[in-house]
Amino acid sequence: MNLLISTTLFYPSRLGGPANTLYWLSKALVKVGVQVTVVTTDSHIEPGKVVPDKWSDVDGIRVRYCSAKVAMLLKELRHTRREMKSSETVMLCDMFQRQVLPVAFMAKWRKRKIIWSPRGELMGPALAGSRMKRWYIAVVRRCFGSYATFHATSEEEKDAIKKYIGADAKVVVIPNYIELPAQLERESVEKPYFLYVGRVTPIKALDRLVMGLSQSRLFKESGYSLRIAGPNQNNYQEELERLIKENGLQGKVVFLGNVFGKEKFQLYANARFSCLLSHSENFGNVVIEALSQGTPVIASQGTPWQVLDETHSGYWIDNSPESISKCIDSALSLSEDAYAEMRCNARQLANSFDVTQNVGKWVEVI
Repeated sequence: MNLLISTTLFYPSRLGGPANTLYWLSKALVKVGVQVTVVTTDSHIEPGKVVPDKWSDVDGIRVRYCSAKVAMLLKELRHTRREMKSSETVMLCDMFQRQVLPVAFMAKWRKRKIIWSPRGELMGPALAGSRMKRWYIAVVRRCFGSYATFHATSEEEKDAIKKYIGADAKVVVIPNYIELPAQLERESVEKPYFLYVGRVTPIKALDRLVMGLSQSRLFKESGYSLRIAGPNQNNYQEELERLIKENGLQGKVVFLGNVFGKEKFQLYANARFSCLLSHSENFGNVVIEALSQGTPVIASQGTPWQVLDETHSGYWIDNSPESISKCIDSALSLSEDAYAEMRCNARQLANSFDVTQNVGKWVEVI
């Protein structure tokens, strides 16, 4: 069984969760006998980490990192076309990246099975006001709506795919699975904190989190802070800094910039709660990352994480500042026993997202 993956980002790219998700999935597939080939780019990969424009073996995965410097699209398409000759199934891992539609047409022309993962790009405000994107989706719907198998990470994303691609589109729902890291020892910290990890961008609704914290009496009177780890996009951090100053939270909200590897997981392990209060989210790998360290999560109802409430592993709330404020007060009022139980539940929930235990679901689809 040969699988060809076409994607813009792949491990060790440091932009976005899908790069790692695809890597973990590919590793698990290789272990059960699937031959996996990836054609990708060296986008957002540190210099020297990979050898561009040559085939590499990455944990048994055959990977071509096309250099972004010269004619990247043409190189991607050329290598994808060659590899497609020996691949029964092609997986597309973007919706609007420039190589996706040409690869889809190549796969259909060669009568290859297509698995198409939009990765949340059909959710939320992604298509609002974009005539070009609506035209693009019309082409996808007409040419691939009944041909491809579309992959959603949640029921909410499945509904979005059917809305745009067609009610009869074939959609499989498989959440993102990860290679679970070891649970680190929780360190004692001088100043306890809540945590956000991810892009600092408006869709993540960090302004509402800041407003919620400003309305929480317990938070303002406590020694707790909010730590924000991630890259600043669209000058959003500057907007947040103004909001922090206006609400008297200077020193209570700290921006850490990018954090990776063990340092990131130690941040999760030491946090009281991790927060993901996005307006819209197709999944949210950061939730599993936090849970893997036994750290409960506060997630918005714009994310598909109602299971946090169901398993008492955190809170699933609307992301109004008022709801966030009440939730923060509840989180700070938990007894030590109740909090310890929530931490135990968090790790148990993380175990259900172990890629090695769930790879069979993907083998069925492929």
